[in-house]
Amino acid sequence: MKNIILIFLLPLLLNGCGLIYTNVHVPRSYRSATPADVPSSKEDPVVTGISCSHSLLFLFAWGNGGYAEATKNALKSYPNGILYDVQADSQLKSILGLYTKVCTVVTGRVSKIK
Repeated sequence: MKNIILIFLLPLLLNGCGLIYTNVHVPRSYRSATPADVPSSKEDPVVTGISCSHSLLFLFAWGNGGYAEATKNALKSYPNGILYDVQADSQLKSILGLYTKVCTVVTGRVSKIK
């Protein structure tokens, strides 16, 4: 009986973490501006930013999969812009739990500061 319980609990204990090395950031709290908050127009470009964290062999985990990092990546081409009307999604890819990639994808419009 103990072996059966251990078989079911072991994947839960090991899922998404590294036993030897872990360095993962995934904060999801962030406020997004609305079109009423910034000078916006219909010609404002739509940008996408992605940030990911990874786990390998249940032993190593690394990356910054947070919302703030994805927003920073979305604004790389517009360093003085303000991201507004934002949509955030999460993507997960896993191969038998041996390799796992969790990404935050942010898409929004950029208002250029004048």
